[in-house]
Amino acid sequence: MSNKGRWTRLGPEARREQILLTARDLFEQKGYEAVSMSDVAAAAKVTRGLVHHYFGSKRELYLHVVRSVLAEAPTLVAAGESASLEQMVERNAGLVLDYLSSNRGMLLAIAPSGDLGRDPEVAELADTAREAAIDQVIANHFGDPSVAPPEARLVIRAFLGLVEASCREWLFRGRATRAQVEALLAQTILALIRDALPAVIAVGSSRAA
Repeated sequence: MSNKGRWTRLGPEARREQILLTARDLFEQKGYEAVSMSDVAAAAKVTRGLVHHYFGSKRELYLHVVRSVLAEAPTLVAAGESASLEQMVERNAGLVLDYLSSNRGMLLAIAPSGDLGRDPEVAELADTAREAAIDQVIANHFGDPSVAPPEARLVIRAFLGLVEASCREWLFRGRATRAQVEALLAQTILALIRDALPAVIAVGSSRAA
């Protein structure tokens, strides 16, 4: 007897992950509004009731997908004996661009303009991811985060704004190449930490005096 059309038996966690990946593919292809829970169930070859059992509503499923995408953000490498500061920032720029490129479809589905701030709940998730990235950059450049000047968060947060803007030009608008964006990011973070941050600290100190 043929097994064609029969459901594959999976454990609860494996089935949940399968539904999540299926939903992610559909959101990437069609966007949030065009996808229904029935679409997800049909594509995952499960009942609609099972999709609701694991994820509640379409909105909750979508936010789970967004969280899964943001959770895949790379861990930035630190400078070591075998890598200079310049090599470190080049590697990290490459890691970030690899991540954004591989998730381009979902990022487009999240916000066609490339602006993660359009949806308040998505914006909150993205803000949490940005703060985690800032913590990594501070640790990489200052070693012990406790010795980093408070102005460092301002400078790095501004840098992440540049990351988002330049990647929109590359991924969403086609007005820059990956090589251009990678060079821009690597050189800018070095200039910000070496030159801009001391200037920002000095201005703050002079005003406080």
